[in-house]
Amino acid sequence: MIAQTQPAEQKESTVNRISAELEESDMIKQIRVHSRPNIPGALKLTMLENHSRPPLTKSLFLCIEDHPLSELLKALMREWGYHQTENPEEQSLLVISEGLPQPSGFQQVLTFHTSPSRNRQRLQIPLTIENLYLALESYFHREPRKHLRINIDWPIRVTVRDQQFLTHAVTVADCGIRFISPIDLDRREEMQILIEREDETYNLHAEVVYSIVGKEIGRGDKIEVAVVCTPQSKEVRDSLRSRIIDNYLARVRPVLGSNLFAEALRQLNSTSMSQTVTTARPVL
Repeated sequence: MIAQTQPAEQKESTVNRISAELEESDMIKQIRVHSRPNIPGALKLTMLENHSRPPLTKSLFLCIEDHPLSELLKALMREWGYHQTENPEEQSLLVISEGLPQPSGFQQVLTFHTSPSRNRQRLQIPLTIENLYLALESYFHREPRKHLRINIDWPIRVTVRDQQFLTHAVTVADCGIRFISPIDLDRREEMQILIEREDETYNLHAEVVYSIVGKEIGRGDKIEVAVVCTPQSKEVRDSLRSRIIDNYLARVRPVLGSNLFAEALRQLNSTSMSQTVTTARPVL
């Protein structure tokens, strides 16, 4: 797949918006973003947390009436790094089915319900994985991410500065990628990224958002690069998003067991899931 072109003004706006989201990564405490060669110095960006503060604890309490759905959500939220608690701790979130008695002490509440609503504190069943992910993000991030992402080790081929190298992704979203690089790259530097999966090939144009020297964040000598993929067609974004969702569900399926997993799927909107979710074939 090759991304479609779009006007320069729209492309610049898209790059800036998605770059801001990528820079809000809760995995990175402080990063160095390199300037273009003709701009002296480097821009220091401080993230939501710095080295003197403990990592953000994303605490929530699940109070879901449907048992299979509750078990599925528990497994998914562990994948997303949420800490599950039964105490109304500071900044913790209560996720509850509509109609159940609400435990006291929770200042933030997300309610599952069956009727449509635009209320930020209400989420409609059947759920989509993406809407659930983004709804939770809005409670725990100053600048909520607008794109589903996954930590995954995919081999990729990068073409930049008239050279190619094989490496692997660290995080993949429908709009961008973080990967390990053998060379330090400049902000806004352009490249091509080739991702080959068993049934599909993605040929993506990308621009550097930041380049992190590993020793600055306690990761040895590795260089981690984050890029935004733009311009990009809806077809490519939808395909990547579906693959991310399938991978999440494939990870939690063994935790639930096939019967409980199948029951839980009935509470999900399957429009963005492929048929591989309900089969025993692994999704990669």
